[in-house]
Amino acid sequence: MTPIHEDAHLLVLEKPSGLLSVPGRGPDKQDCLSSRVQAQYPEALVVHRLDQDTSGLLVMARGTEAQRRMSRLFETRQVHKRYVAVVAGQALQTQQAAPANAEGWRTIEVPILLDWERRPLHIVHPDGKPSRTHWRPLQSSDTATLVELEPVTGRTHQLRVHLQSIGHPMLGDALYAPAPVRALSPRLMLHAQSLAFPHPFTEMPMAFEAPIDWSAQAPYGHFQAAAPLSFEDFQQQALAQGFDEVLVRTWEPHQVLDTHTHPFAVSARVTSGQMWLSTGSQKRYLTPGDTFTLERDQAHAEQYGPEGATYWVARKN
Repeated sequence: MTPIHEDAHLLVLEKPSGLLSVPGRGPDKQDCLSSRVQAQYPEALVVHRLDQDTSGLLVMARGTEAQRRMSRLFETRQVHKRYVAVVAGQALQTQQAAPANAEGWRTIEVPILLDWERRPLHIVHPDGKPSRTHWRPLQSSDTATLVELEPVTGRTHQLRVHLQSIGHPMLGDALYAPAPVRALSPRLMLHAQSLAFPHPFTEMPMAFEAPIDWSAQAPYGHFQAAAPLSFEDFQQQALAQGFDEVLVRTWEPHQVLDTHTHPFAVSARVTSGQMWLSTGSQKRYLTPGDTFTLERDQAHAEQYGPEGATYWVARKN
């Protein structure tokens, strides 16, 4: 990870989509932006995060005092962030009645609550935390709208939930968009494009840009295609690692498997649909491309989403 800005106190980086900001739970979730940066800058500390599927600008502090001062800037809302996103439908047309200021900014202000039974999903709910997002359209087509977003609060999944709440989920959003909208993009169309704040030590104004070439017109953006992993490749890798058999498993929508164990170890890769995997107090949401492992006799529960799920699974007896 090469910083786009580096000084004695700060690092500013551009995170790619698909990379975690910080380590997740499980051995397959340890690769992340912070660990890659700390391999080169051991003193670098996390100040804020971007969702795994979100790309764009992120700042890290060099040392505990820098972290404390930067965190204070976030708490007092002296850090200004702007995002761009491509959302489904014609947002300007459906939101014409919503008041806008002279610069075209409209506001979404609804509370957000963690949906505990379906975490990490969040929902709009009266018992949630107050949340506010400014947004304005930049370009529109028959199928999508390119929008600029400015979060005032910093709730988990705030931008995604807020845009979904007005009927315009983001393209490629595996959590909040219906299948036809997800299929319009190979990644979540959300990018942290600009970041501005006073330097935590000198108070000099700092401003950074990471522009991205997206459009409301298909194909919406240009993406680097990842080399697909075939079932044969997965099978060969698993057998080389000492697994005994490799199968394709498909589960029906909304199926729930209560806590159980297997008399074999498992290594699996989700290829379609979505599922929740619970092991002890940990619950993971898995979509195509995600992998998971289970030890022999490890207690776990499974829950499948509205499309069910298919995955390749290797077993070691």
